[in-house]
This record gives sequence, structure tokens and C-alpha cells, in this order.
Amino acid sequence: MNLNDIKQLWSSSIEQATNEISQQQCDLGKLSVVIHNASWCPDCEREVSLLLALNQQASRSFAEVTLYSYEDKEQYKQKKLAGELAITCLPTLIFYQQDKEVMRIEEDSAGQLVEKLAQL
Repeated sequence: MNLNDIKQLWSSSIEQATNEISQQQCDLGKLSVVIHNASWCPDCEREVSLLLALNQQASRSFAEVTLYSYEDKEQYKQKKLAGELAITCLPTLIFYQQDKEVMRIEEDSAGQLVEKLAQL
């Protein structure tokens, strides 16, 4: 699954998130984001939909968005148990500025994604 597939699959969730967040004219262009996601994960849908809605509203969108999709749930579980993944849970959002990790959100931003990004 690629980013366009996620945008299409969760289009109603992205639209709802867009309506729920206030207009943000933040500049995300200095950041890149790596998304670890699965379409079967309800936390992923909520968190990634919010991230994509914010990206649409930004005065400058993320410099780069990379998606790692774990669609085979059993394979994901096996790799996680074996310690073969660079993450510990889904969703994981990793933000980079000038190739340096500046923030990592694992599983849930507790509704504070907009505020956390504004601090960067």
C-alpha cells in the first residue's frame, strides 16, 4: 500500500480531521516524516488522517513523506516479536529536520499532534 492508497482509503477520515482542526498555516516544509502504518490499525487511521489533513492545510507541506505499510498483520507481529523492526508499535511517526530525528510519536499523540509540530 502506498501513500495515495492510504489517502483514498481514509479520505473521509482525512476530511473529518480537516474539519475538526482549526486552519493551520504552519510551514512544515523544513520537516520530513516517516510513517509506519497499517490499514487494519484503527490508531493508524486516526493519527495518519490527522497528519495528512494538517499537511494539506499547511502553507508549505512536508518536504518528504515516506510510508512503510505493514498490511500482513501476522508478518508484522512475527517481525515485531523477532525484533526485526525499527519501531515498537503502530502507528509510529518519525519527524526529521536536516536528516536528524527531531520527534517521534508512537501509537498516539494524545490529540496533541498540531501542538507538537508547532514546537519544532
